[in-house]
Amino acid sequence: MGETVYVLQTCTEEDPESFYYYKQFEKKGRRDFGSDRTPTSPIPCKIWPGEAVLYHEELTNGNQRDVPIKFTDNQEGWEGAKVEWYTQKEVADLLGVSKATVNHYGKQKKIIKIRDPHRLHKEARYEKAEVDRLVYEKQSYPTGMSPNDVAKKLGLSVQSVYKYIQDGSIKAKAVPYGDERTIYVISETAYKETAELLKPSESQRPKRFEYYHPSQDIVLFQKFLSSKVPEARVIRNKDNEWGFYLPNIQKWLPFEKGVREFQLKPVYPIHQSTFEYKGYLELEIPKDAVVFYPFLDYLYETGGMENIRLREQDHTVLLFIRAGERPLTTKGFFAADILPFLIKGDMYYEEGHLIFRSSYRKTSLELPIDQLESMTELAEQEGISMSKWVEHKLSFILK
Repeated sequence: MGETVYVLQTCTEEDPESFYYYKQFEKKGRRDFGSDRTPTSPIPCKIWPGEAVLYHEELTNGNQRDVPIKFTDNQEGWEGAKVEWYTQKEVADLLGVSKATVNHYGKQKKIIKIRDPHRLHKEARYEKAEVDRLVYEKQSYPTGMSPNDVAKKLGLSVQSVYKYIQDGSIKAKAVPYGDERTIYVISETAYKETAELLKPSESQRPKRFEYYHPSQDIVLFQKFLSSKVPEARVIRNKDNEWGFYLPNIQKWLPFEKGVREFQLKPVYPIHQSTFEYKGYLELEIPKDAVVFYPFLDYLYETGGMENIRLREQDHTVLLFIRAGERPLTTKGFFAADILPFLIKGDMYYEEGHLIFRSSYRKTSLELPIDQLESMTELAEQEGISMSKWVEHKLSFILK
């Protein structure tokens, strides 16, 4: 039986819950509970500060029953009061919270922690009745995803999700959580509506949340390394969780683990001043192209994430690069290597600089206010800018 003896009550019609109830006795010293004992062989066990006598019959023939326990005076804790309890881990599992939160609940008096002044038990214990009440309350809460879950799935920051909840873009149910806190639960239907609403259309330039993680200050495909890892690339897995891909071993690591255990650090800063707006040129580069990583590293390092927009697709990456000039030293590629992937705009090398030119030129139109308002409404209905809306209409007319 090892170091612990369990005495179980038998499930009966009168007391069906007794099947789930047990008392645990800590046995001091090893004893043989083998078949050589008679059914009435006494097995004394010391249970500080009480004593109990177990009988061989109770441990072997299936007719387990409560055993008489003799208690000393001034009993404290569960041994004296015979209070049913859960361990701290059991409470955490039942409520779906951390053990630290369980400890916090005890301090808030939401659940009753059983006193253990002599530290007889390795793990804190809590009265069963209050825990069961909290579990029952939790079962009545609406089911769904938390804002953190939605943020991961959509590739957003948690702060952005809360902002969308507050302005009504994301439908969520507010649920009281504790005395002063409120949590939000987002149903599967609400999540699908949100995903469709926030899904960028092909005509829209990528939004920052598609390639930038603000709380970690990292961008997609950014290069990291350490003394332990020769190269790591920032990517998101299928659950939209940010982490590192290690090309040499073809392994994905969560971001926190890569930084903590492998000491991964960025190779270059990713922030630069925003260029004066001169439009964008567009490229679509396959992820497996030899020039893909060297070109992205160059863009991040010389122009910063402020001057590019990026949208990851299944096998390619769509890049919008703000027009302007950037110095070009040896970066593992030539301007000619990039030209096959150009969609709109122009790019060329001149006097030590890589020059990006947009295919757009700013212009202005003077129109009646009512027409401008109507055009704005129509553009908003299609989820595009008014300039893009005008471009589409003119393209149709000029065909």
